[in-house]
Amino acid sequence: MDDDRDEGTPNLFDTLMMPLRLPGRVVSDVDRLTRAVIALQSDAKQHLSSVDDSAVQLVDGLRELHRAVTRIERKVNILEEDRMQALLDATATLQASIDRIDDRVAVLESLEGSMTGLIEGLREDLNARMTAVQGEVHGMKQPMHAMAGDVAKIDALLPDPNAGPLTRLKETLSSS
Repeated sequence: MDDDRDEGTPNLFDTLMMPLRLPGRVVSDVDRLTRAVIALQSDAKQHLSSVDDSAVQLVDGLRELHRAVTRIERKVNILEEDRMQALLDATATLQASIDRIDDRVAVLESLEGSMTGLIEGLREDLNARMTAVQGEVHGMKQPMHAMAGDVAKIDALLPDPNAGPLTRLKETLSSS
């Protein structure tokens, strides 16, 4: 036909042929879409299989992790029970020691109370006796001075020290 047609205006032949060409285009578009879907399905299958493998590994890892956590929790519980029991035993032992110390402190306090009473009694008795001794010493002072005066008089009355038995008597009396 004529090559001088305007590209912007459709001609009659193309217009009449358009309904006949439409099924061919639909078939080619469906074919193109089918190939695209098959390619997409292949890519998805490949990616999903790697995701499946990763998911299986992840699930296996999670199961192993769960088992490990369970074992650790059991061990921690056992350790906590052992430590708690040891702490309770140590606390009981410590409480027994504290009770013994409290008993000893009570005994020492009672001993201190009785000793304080005894010491006060001894102090009063000692003070009374010392006062009595002091009185006796004061009472003996006058006779002692009198005896010293008597010894001096006897010494003055004695004959010459170089004169025999009286010398020994004088030495005996003057040395004491």
